[in-house]
Amino acid sequence: MELPAGYEKQIEIYRERFDVELLDSLGTGTQGTVFTAQSPRHPTFYAVKFHLRKVAYEREVGVYLRLQDLEVTEVCGHQVPQLLAYDDELLTIEMTTVSPPFCLDFGGAYLDQPPDYTPEVWRDWREEKSEDFGDNWPAVLEILDEFRWMGIHIADVNPGNIRF
Repeated sequence: MELPAGYEKQIEIYRERFDVELLDSLGTGTQGTVFTAQSPRHPTFYAVKFHLRKVAYEREVGVYLRLQDLEVTEVCGHQVPQLLAYDDELLTIEMTTVSPPFCLDFGGAYLDQPPDYTPEVWRDWREEKSEDFGDNWPAVLEILDEFRWMGIHIADVNPGNIRF
């Protein structure tokens, strides 16, 4: 399996340390890269996300810990991955896998305060996201409102992260 550039050493250490077999790539984005995995530590297949930037890792772990504290398994009928484990040294998050409909990828989320965007940036963001989601945009707004109620402000919203 070819590994995304920049992640090779981190993935090698993770595999050896936790006796993990990485299976399929689920995708690489601006905040990290995700694989399905199996390990004696977890009874079923799971997903593991590798981060290169500590700030994105810490934000995402914070969101998963908040969701865990609130016992959130779904939002507006969309499954949310469940936190299994995380490693502050390797910047990895292990979570359950989910099938559509789902909400995932919280590396671009903020806890307790929305990002400090100007009103113009928010306007452009809403227009772009409305176009991206089309007829599903009203349902996406409901999902985002539910997350905001939990103190989770999701800025990285796209049809790959919120799937119907």
